[in-house]
Amino acid sequence: MRTIADIIYDERHGTPLALDLFLPNGPASAVVLHAHGGGFFKGGRKSERTTRFARQLTGEGLAMAAVSYRLGTPMHVLEASTRRAVKQNRRKSQTAGLSTANRLMGAAFEAARQDISQAMIFLNNCRATHEITSHKLAILGISAGGIAGLALAHPAANLPTCTRPNAVIALGSALLHPWALDPEGPPCLMIHSHYDRVINPTNAKLAKEAAERAHAPVRVLTCARKGHNAPAQALLDDGAPDGTPYWAIMMEMFREAGLLSPSRAGA
Repeated sequence: MRTIADIIYDERHGTPLALDLFLPNGPASAVVLHAHGGGFFKGGRKSERTTRFARQLTGEGLAMAAVSYRLGTPMHVLEASTRRAVKQNRRKSQTAGLSTANRLMGAAFEAARQDISQAMIFLNNCRATHEITSHKLAILGISAGGIAGLALAHPAANLPTCTRPNAVIALGSALLHPWALDPEGPPCLMIHSHYDRVINPTNAKLAKEAAERAHAPVRVLTCARKGHNAPAQALLDDGAPDGTPYWAIMMEMFREAGLLSPSRAGA
């Protein structure tokens, strides 16, 4: 695995935003963007678990970009129309039964969503430089990172237009806009713990029911581990109730979304 650290992909309000790029020892078939958790107010892209994800993904012939985004963005930073949309969407989602904390549905969420979209554009523009052979990109989001990823895959129409990923895996996350699911949208996999005091499992149930009603390609699985960070560990180490490793389920989604090279996709 090769690593290029601290690449500046954008600057927002005088603050540089950076990513670390992990590459296989050879061409990469696509990129997986790792979006960290922390409730949009804390957290960071560098951790032992992030490196482990990178090692496993580069072993699959994929590049991984661990991305930083703005944290704790206040509402006044957003455009007036976007502020109105964020507040309207929060009320609509709460009426639909979403029970996440308000801070996960506010300005900091929207700023992170926009930043991650900009990182996707940057990665696509520089892919030839790093021997990334296709424009395909998936998001691997932890908690808040998964919230932003799902909202990019199935965006609310009243928010600013952003780049859509080709697939999303969201670990311990929530589908903030269950009423915005697109039957033709990219495939998404949500893995949630049966016991999570940060994002209640009822939100995963809400996402599953919304996906079924909308006939949207969003799959929701519940892991046996306990705790908010359990889904990330389950993805790395555990299997689903039918015995299939969660990692294999994710890789099959990536294959169907066109992220894997023909040789690996047929393996």
